[in-house]
Amino acid sequence: MKILKKIVLVLVVLVLALIVIGFLMPSTRHVERSVTINAKPEAAFAQVNDLKNWPNWSPWYKMDPSCKMVYSEPSSGTGANYTWDSQNSNVGKGKMTIEESTAPSIVKTKIEFEGMNESHAYFKFEPEGEGTKATWGFDANLGNNPFFRLMGSMMDGMLGGIFEGGLNDLKKASESAPAPIPAEQAPVIPVDSAK
Repeated sequence: MKILKKIVLVLVVLVLALIVIGFLMPSTRHVERSVTINAKPEAAFAQVNDLKNWPNWSPWYKMDPSCKMVYSEPSSGTGANYTWDSQNSNVGKGKMTIEESTAPSIVKTKIEFEGMNESHAYFKFEPEGEGTKATWGFDANLGNNPFFRLMGSMMDGMLGGIFEGGLNDLKKASESAPAPIPAEQAPVIPVDSAK
């Protein structure tokens, strides 16, 4: 019986130590990865700015191709959003909204995972020689939950590889897509005033 009491006491001390350590950890975490794309910023921007293009490159689609997606209309630009619902625990359920869209340089998003604090991500597109440096960044607010804060210390390792895979697929999608026509070069279609 004394051995059982010692085991319980050790477990209680370990749990309390983890809680204290968790409270001492940062409440926010940042993850960022970049890739060079052999295409103009407009091509990469178009892949990210229109949410219906995300299946071309997003790693979350690969995790659960049967995930239920509902897109807003329009599906691109500031205010566009989609909701997802997946039975895969790595994908879960939530909503993502484009908070800022400035062509062709940046797309910022708000991500709301069910049961967690909202987080934010961004995609930057900067000219680099004849191509584009694309950067995917993510900022998570882990709140006051000590266990979330402890898990946050592993976030870069867990998400970094996923971001790298997504950026490599974004590179392929951007390089193989037809080049978007800049707005100032778009053809003008005359309106028939008789109609």
